[in-house]
Amino acid sequence: MRFKFCGNHECPEWILSEIVVLTKISAIRLRVLAGQIIAKIKGLPYDLAKIEKLCLDSGLTPAETHSALAVLEFVIRGANKHRVEEAELMKEIEQLGLPHENTESIIKAMGKDREGLIAATKNSALRISRPIGIDYLIGFIAGSGQQKKGAIVGTEIKLKISYQDGVEKMQKDTEFAIEREDLSQLISDLKKCEDMINSLETVSYTHLRAHETRHDLVCRLLLEKKKKKK
Repeated sequence: MRFKFCGNHECPEWILSEIVVLTKISAIRLRVLAGQIIAKIKGLPYDLAKIEKLCLDSGLTPAETHSALAVLEFVIRGANKHRVEEAELMKEIEQLGLPHENTESIIKAMGKDREGLIAATKNSALRISRPIGIDYLIGFIAGSGQQKKGAIVGTEIKLKISYQDGVEKMQKDTEFAIEREDLSQLISDLKKCEDMINSLETVSYTHLRAHETRHDLVCRLLLEKKKKKK
């Protein structure tokens, strides 16, 4: 099923599985919580301690609190990005299993300054992350079994991507390790991506960067570093 707040695409699976957490929060608390999320989106001060207390008082675990905030922000941002009407948004959220009173509390929180929220969503969507650098370390994987104990059984690459977050205006790092075989597959996939990009018609580079995800950032930095070595 396609949803307008998802840009007329299917709803992400994590939203489908995690939205049930919002049913544990009362309509009154959910409206206050949505208000805090809206303040964050608009770049206004928001009370993190208040958010945590609201979730704690609702009996949510730290993991459930994280899920609730992520779902709320995704729905609110999507609804404003795609300018979904209130009646349609209410219908879509209820289709995901959220009770009417909880859905109504989210809609009311958004309705106070809808145009301002739409403008803030638009401005934040155009901010991009700026790559700072990439570092890597090659390591070896030692065997742990009786026959392979102490022997080198594999190689892994540890990558560290540093970038300036375009929204929060702070430096962040993304680190992950990948084995040699998986790295070979990643390089192959990146080459296919590069070929697909080169085959596309000319598109605004700024437009592409505006929609760059963290995964896209990693892929782009790896490709740029490879080109510099040639």
